Amino acid sequence: MQGIVPIVFVPFTENGELDQAGLRRVVRFELEGGADGIGINGFASEAYKLTDQEREQTAAIVADEVANQVPLVIGIAAGSTEAALAQMRHFDKLNPAVYMVLPPATFDYTPETLVEHYIRLADSSSVPIMMQHSPHIAQYSHIKLEAHHLAEMANQGNGVRYFKIEGAGAPSRMQALKPLLPSHTKLFGGVGGISFLEELEVGVGGVIPGVGFNEVFHTAWQAWNVGDKARVREILTTYQPLVNAVSSKGHEFSLHARKHLAKRAGLISCAMVRSPTVAPTETELEFVLQAADGFDLRISSGV
Repeated sequence: MQGIVPIVFVPFTENGELDQAGLRRVVRFELEGGADGIGINGFASEAYKLTDQEREQTAAIVADEVANQVPLVIGIAAGSTEAALAQMRHFDKLNPAVYMVLPPATFDYTPETLVEHYIRLADSSSVPIMMQHSPHIAQYSHIKLEAHHLAEMANQGNGVRYFKIEGAGAPSRMQALKPLLPSHTKLFGGVGGISFLEELEVGVGGVIPGVGFNEVFHTAWQAWNVGDKARVREILTTYQPLVNAVSSKGHEFSLHARKHLAKRAGLISCAMVRSPTVAPTETELEFVLQAADGFDLRISSGV
């Protein structure tokens, strides 16, 4: 797996129920924009606000819509090794390409304990594991593993094939980690692609953003793969104001911004983000919409 792999958000109705038809439209929209993979049950899916049954339901819907056209990534955020393994066995029937796994975060586990957790998952699963290192998220802010700890996961657990490194200083953390990893292991960025240019220069295998305007990253990725670095810089510099408008004010703001863009574009009928949330002002949302309309994008007004 490599390239642009968006985590799709989960749309809701006015009553807070899953909007299954809207979710399918969002998946199709991303596939039509050139997504190299599709993910579900990550932070961008509000997985932390879903019930167990809803996480199963959304994963099944996305798997059905993807229909093996591209790799499917399913997020796992269990509180124990045993629970994570049980969830993975349950989702195996959906034929995922990767399990994107957050570390257990309730207590201050030692780095060695977390390394062992991922090695056990990797040794027990036929599906490759992506370790998601997200200290920018409050619940995971105390989990700041050093590069040698992360590398140990991949070197001892052959199934740990990917790392999603995000948050403050992600490019420099990637740079420290990359030379310690086996050659088959890939690094991915996140946080809406806000530092994708710097991450490309480190040598990432792609980015895992939210949804909405990933043709930007797809075009930059194609240019990077043919060695046109000047074109990559031009693309990402040009669109950076939009990326910043959506992704620089925190995760919950990004959810509101992306859902409002999608609602205006007719992909979903309701832009609800489940409570509790950090609600943006109308002025802030209008700024996002205007930022999108400064470009000729599928998500822009009138397109």
